[in-house]
Parts: sequence; C-alpha cells; structure tokens
Amino acid sequence: MTETLRPVAPEATGPPAGRSWAVALLLASASFLVLFDSLAVATALPAIGAEFGLRPGVLQWVVSLYSLAIGAFLLLGGRVCDLYGRRRFLVASLVLCTGATLLAGLAPTLPLLLAGRALQGVAAAFAIPAALSIAASRFETEPWRSRVFSVIAFAAWSAGLTGAMLGGFVTTQFGWRWVFLGAVPVGVAAVAATLVLLPDDRPRAARGERLDVAGALLVSAGLVLLLLGLQETGERAGLLRPVLFGGTGLVLLAVLVLVERRSADPLVKPRLLRSRRRAGSYLAFATYCAGYNAVIVIGSLALQQRHGLSAEAAGLTLSPVLVGGVVSSLLGPALLRRFSSRTLVVTAMALCALSLAMIATRDSVAGFLPWLVLWGLCSGPVYVGLTRECISEAPADDRGTASALFESMSHLGGAVAIAGYLTMLGAGVGFRATELVGAAVVALGGLLTFLLVPRRDTEPERSAAVDPGGSGDPVRPGGPGGPTRVSRTARP
Repeated sequence: MTETLRPVAPEATGPPAGRSWAVALLLASASFLVLFDSLAVATALPAIGAEFGLRPGVLQWVVSLYSLAIGAFLLLGGRVCDLYGRRRFLVASLVLCTGATLLAGLAPTLPLLLAGRALQGVAAAFAIPAALSIAASRFETEPWRSRVFSVIAFAAWSAGLTGAMLGGFVTTQFGWRWVFLGAVPVGVAAVAATLVLLPDDRPRAARGERLDVAGALLVSAGLVLLLLGLQETGERAGLLRPVLFGGTGLVLLAVLVLVERRSADPLVKPRLLRSRRRAGSYLAFATYCAGYNAVIVIGSLALQQRHGLSAEAAGLTLSPVLVGGVVSSLLGPALLRRFSSRTLVVTAMALCALSLAMIATRDSVAGFLPWLVLWGLCSGPVYVGLTRECISEAPADDRGTASALFESMSHLGGAVAIAGYLTMLGAGVGFRATELVGAAVVALGGLLTFLLVPRRDTEPERSAAVDPGGSGDPVRPGGPGGPTRVSRTARP
C-alpha cells in the first residue's frame, strides 16, 4: 500500500475566508486608535493649555506621558501577551484604553488628564504587540500573511492623516474634549468585535513559564529614565538632567542584561536577537524611524523658522508623507508577492534616503513636495516588509515579544534621533546639515539590511510555514522523513 505524504501543517490556521477581512480590520483598529489619538491630541494642545492655564513646559507632558508610557512598557506588554494570552490582553488593553480615553475627555483637572494619558500609553503598549502577534499567528500563508500587515499599516497611516486633519476641526467645532470622547465608541466596538471574532488562547504560564518580575521592573524603569534623558537633551540647555536621567537609565538596562543572563525565563529570549534576519530588520526599522523624524519634526521646524509658515500650514505641507504612506500600504502585499522582503526594503530605504537628501537641499517649499510624496510611497513597503521579517518569521511562542521589540525601535530610534537633531540645531548646525545626517542614517539602515538580512533561495516565499525551532527559517513539505528546511544563503 502506498503511503500518502501530507505537507507539514502551519503552526496556526487562519480564520475562515469570510472572516479574514473582519479579523484583519479588527487587529488594525488597535493601531488606528493609538496613532489617531496621538496626532489629534497634538493639534488640540493650544486649546488644552488655554483651558487649564498651562505654560508650554507643562503642556508638553500631555503628549510626552503618553509616549513615555508606550516606550517603557512595550517589552513588558509583549512578554505578558506571550505568557498569559494575546487575545485576553488585547481585550484588557482595549478596555483600559477606552476607559482612560473617557477619563481624559471628562477630566476636570490637569492631574486627571495626565493620568488618563499615562493609562492610554500603558494600554497601547499592551495592545500593539498583542495585535501584531495575533496577526502573525492567525495568517500563516500568502496572500494574507503580507496582507494583514498591509491592513495594519494602512490603518496606522490613515490614523495619522485623519488625526492631523480632523484634530483641529474637532477642537474648533466641538472642543478639545471631543478629540478623546469621539474615540470611545470605537474602543467599545473594538472590544466587542475582539470577543466575537477571536478565540481565546491558552496561556503559556500554565505550562511552567513565568514572568521575570525583576527584569520587568528593570526594563520599564530603565527605559522611562532613558527616554526622559533623551527628551531633556532636546529641551534644555543644561546637561545635568539629561545625564542624570539617561545615565541612570543606562545603568539599569546594564543591570537588566546581567539579570536576564541568569533568568530561566528572560523577558527577551536570546534566540530572538541571534537571528541575523531579525537583528538586521530591527536596526533597519530604527534607522527608518530616525529618518522619519527628520522629515516630520525637523521638517516642521524648518518650514516654520526658515520658510515662515504657520504651524498649521507646516502640517498641511507635510501631509503628502501621510497620503503616500496610505497609498503604499495598499501596494505592499502585491510587491511582496513579486519581490523578497529584503529586496523591497533595501530599495525603499535607498529611495527614502534620496528623498530626505533632496528635501534638505531644496530652497523652496514647492521644490521638495515631490520628494515628500516619494518618502510616503516608500514607507508602506518598509513597514510591511519589516513586520513580516521580524514578526511572522519569529518563533510562534515569542511573537508578542518580537512585536514589542519591533515597535520599541520606533520609540527608541525616534527619541535618540530627535535628541541628536535638536542638539545639532542648538549647537548652530543648520537645518540642511541636520536633515542630511538623517538621510545618511537611513542610507546606513538600507546598507545594514543588505548586509545582515540573509537572501532567500526561494524568492518570494508564498506559503512556507515558519520553523518552530526558532531559527526563523521557513520550512516546506518534505518526504517521509519529515519537513525539509529551506536553506538560507548568508550572502548579501
């Protein structure tokens, strides 16, 4: 009798075809809520300051507390989701985010508003890795493997564009509180949809793995202080506070490394960082985010101080970046089915570096508008390609942590870049030279991707399952002896 050979099953099966779009849109809603709120609130800051009588140094904490909470708790959020269930923590974080948003919208005093903002950031730090890791686990094969990250990227860019455009309108027509209150029904709907569409997952803690409490405290405290130090670097002339905060944060993170090496269940498994594919992708995303901040933050300052535009006009001028990001996010899956992630990311980052260099050397606003569009059009493929490399290729049990590491690159890379850029401007370096430094950083990221991320023999891979052993290599159906590993060529 002839034995029938069956292909190796993927780690997780995707949802039925009729529910795929609903699940993808649900997971994208977490990114939409996070980024819409962030940019919309930034446009409402003058109205908030006027109501509470705040000076600029205090007012900036309405935004900074939110960003600090996300950056500080992302790694903890990713690990907790891996251990105790991604779906349950997605639900919990959406509930917390909705409640915190309601608190911020109704806050009668500044302390309650700031508390709401901090809680929103903590909720986002758990929601983002939960959503990304669920996306990677629920959609293992193409075209949905790339499509789900494209939908999430589309939601993120759309949220940025919508927040930037509607934040000022809502504040002017209805008051700044409705920037928060208007998002509450979306949060309630997301919670209900999560409970209906996503099945519960078994906690790994029940199988013996435990949370490293000492590591969790050290990483959160260390990142809070490091991010505070970087923020102070850009905002103060003196060095005492930046050195005190940043130095203490670095010491705590160094202690964290020692603690984690002795932990049986570390927050970040070493195998997540040993992979050249993931390490190169993390570095690439950090450098892309550094360049993005040169385009948006330094670009906004240059438009206002060098070209004499108002803050509103500067935001409108930079909007082609967001529009391009929305469009290119939709093109990501089709491009990934034609080209490998490595090829796509290297090409897109080279074009981003060129765009920023051209923006830096143009003398008129009209002269760099086409290059803003090009940057946006390259952004979607960078995000979709890198999320697939960093998260889909990660071991199934560690995808929450892998997602958190990926998103941490945005906050840490952005914070380091902004501190460096503002320090350069404070030292008398002009906008042009500062933006050219940003372009060089992005170009370096593209080069690192080319050198570190191994080339695949099967380009592009369409339906390969992920090797559960943690190497990040795809596996394909084998003969009677089991699955056959697809060999990787470690040449650039």
